[in-house]
Amino acid sequence: MEKPFVIPTNQSTASVNERLGAAATNAAHCTGESSDGVQSSGSLHIADLPRTVIRGESPSEDRKKSQAALTDWLNVSFPFHPENNNPLKFFKSFSEVTNFRFGGMTDQERGLQGWKKSFRFDHGCVMFAYGGQNDTAFLSLPGEGCSFISDWQSFSTFLRDELQSKITRWDGAVDDFKGLHSVDQAVELYKSGGFKQGGRNPNPKQHGNWITHDDLGRTFEVGRRKNGKLIRIYEKGKRLGDSSSPWVRWEVELHAKDRVIPWDVLLHPGEYVAGAYPCMSWVSERAFRIHTIKEQDRISYERLKQVASTSYGALFNVMLQREGSAERVVALLKKQAIPQRLAFTDHYLRTQGDSSNEL
Repeated sequence: MEKPFVIPTNQSTASVNERLGAAATNAAHCTGESSDGVQSSGSLHIADLPRTVIRGESPSEDRKKSQAALTDWLNVSFPFHPENNNPLKFFKSFSEVTNFRFGGMTDQERGLQGWKKSFRFDHGCVMFAYGGQNDTAFLSLPGEGCSFISDWQSFSTFLRDELQSKITRWDGAVDDFKGLHSVDQAVELYKSGGFKQGGRNPNPKQHGNWITHDDLGRTFEVGRRKNGKLIRIYEKGKRLGDSSSPWVRWEVELHAKDRVIPWDVLLHPGEYVAGAYPCMSWVSERAFRIHTIKEQDRISYERLKQVASTSYGALFNVMLQREGSAERVVALLKKQAIPQRLAFTDHYLRTQGDSSNEL
């Protein structure tokens, strides 16, 4: 049974307890964490790795500065000696730099990716782990967690200078809501060498129905996680449940395997996505995360309405006849809860929506 990790901060106890009380819905929504595929070393000051990821890894024309991509996943590891550090100290400093947007932490009572103890924050599916791994700790922010970071400059400074972290995984995503750069175009680009680096094409992989094209969406993947670099191009709108959505996402995933991932990726994600492969030079427009979250929320809400109508529409019709009014039917069926599929977007739009023009 999970135990709440209740931590007093410099705020009032009542305020802190209020922040710690809403973990259940978000816990159900967080389904797991993806491995970095790299092991922590005793020293996190990297000196011997062969090369650093640069903004223009692919040889191409000069690109203008851009922030088209979103940081959609961030894993870091950092020194954490149990005799000198504790979760309370980390929680306080992390919460302060992120304006307490992630709530409290819950002890998972199990390890995570080789670390002995792990904790989950109330919001954003953010994970923290420590214990073992050469006295290091692990912090993971998936896309939902990254959405709550409003000041990447301050956050990256905190991770780099205060925690002495290194980035072990970074994902940069570009959302093409109009589908101008489709998965079919990605396949053609692959065939023409658009993803080729160092004289050879990375291995491709396809997921989904590529024969009859159903409504579930397709994914085209180039590269392998074990090699430290890959890209996914997938029909995100269809994956969320809108069979007519043209929304396509291009998602670059980098791991600290034979490369150093610089902190600059958090400040200029578009430049690193554009430079990841020769065919990515089209990434040049500014993107706002709020657009992605609103579209995700819209599609999920419409899909849930469709499911409810298909599954229970006939019952609602009978209930209207027997209960006498729509108000009575709503009173009988309504629950004070948020569907898991809307948990993240609903919380984000209610708490951050008015000030969310940041990446």
